[in-house]
Amino acid sequence: MMSELLIMQGIIERGLIFSVCIMAIYLTSRIIKFDDLSLEGSFGLGGATMALLLSNNAPWFIALPLVMISGAIAGLATGLLHTKLKLNNLISGIVVTTALFSINLKIAGSNMVVGSKSTIFNTLSPDMIHLKIIVLLPLITLLLLTMKWLLNTEYGFLFYAVGDNPQMLTNLGKDPHQYIIGALMISNALTALSGALFVQYVGYFSIWASVGILIIALAGLILSEAISPKFSTNIIIGAIIYQAIITATFEFNVDPEWNKLITAFLIIVMIILKQQTTFFNRK
Repeated sequence: MMSELLIMQGIIERGLIFSVCIMAIYLTSRIIKFDDLSLEGSFGLGGATMALLLSNNAPWFIALPLVMISGAIAGLATGLLHTKLKLNNLISGIVVTTALFSINLKIAGSNMVVGSKSTIFNTLSPDMIHLKIIVLLPLITLLLLTMKWLLNTEYGFLFYAVGDNPQMLTNLGKDPHQYIIGALMISNALTALSGALFVQYVGYFSIWASVGILIIALAGLILSEAISPKFSTNIIIGAIIYQAIITATFEFNVDPEWNKLITAFLIIVMIILKQQTTFFNRK
């Protein structure tokens, strides 16, 4: 019974961490309609920066804002490549992600152990340090509420307008490029934060940990949209469901090397089901 509870706890904790990536991909792909591939590099950047700062005894509450700033800079680079150099969104993201791979290697190497350094989870008492959900749940809930509030402000509505009708912003005397860059900076800052939380959660940084993060976030997003298309708690639920599916593959002794294939297959199935549902609703 205890082992099952620990498995469930791990699923929820990882789901909470990766739900931040889903918030980021929701902002880019669903609101401003920008398929941002640089999110994968930003996840690694957040993890590498956090590992480096913690290894140099920086307090976690100072390291986290710096991590988000580094992610925002990555989003700024993607936005400038797209708006100033006129590269399409996919190429812009690929260029930034490729550059970040080398930058992350330079920052933290291929691996860096956080070890006994003070992390956000050390705010718990020693006998409760294993209950990381106590820290993650309020933190991610606050982040979700903050993002939901932002999307209901004037800036949020302008983000929607950028995705739906950029010409409307031009007619209002506003520069659509500024809002594209702003949204990319926010989404990449969120992804970097997720990477930083993940490093503190597992206790080490690996250059390969960010590989496939984009597809994980996309799978979680599709699962969350099966519950509701709105930006709400379904984001967190979708992330947890995805983690439960991956955990189930371990329980059935499926080779971990097949996880990415399972994720790709899951995305295809969810898209087909979504299309079929839309078709029957129209009829």
